[in-house]
Amino acid sequence: MHKLYSPETELDLAFIKSLLESEGIPYFVHNDHYGSLNLGPKIDLLNAKTIFVNKIDAKNAKEIIDNYLSNQNIEQNESNSKSAYSWTTKIRIIIESLLFTWFIPPGRRWRK
Repeated sequence: MHKLYSPETELDLAFIKSLLESEGIPYFVHNDHYGSLNLGPKIDLLNAKTIFVNKIDAKNAKEIIDNYLSNQNIEQNESNSKSAYSWTTKIRIIIESLLFTWFIPPGRRWRK
């Protein structure tokens, strides 16, 4: 078995697992269930999740994961460049924070 990648989030792990399954690449995730407990700091052998593949499939799996990660970086850079709040909403939040020492996040305040 060849150590391939240690994802940072559960979402990345699930997506990479589905990509490997769709390509028919067998894999093993070390600490797949125990690592979900999030016990303290991330330690490789204790609770960090790591994807392992056969040495035969390592090159193909590495290309798949690199392609996924590069696409994720492009999407994150695009989303980071755009602000989630308009300038009027930002001003409202600042005024509420200064006057009332609290603020209500934008969106639906009361749901029926």
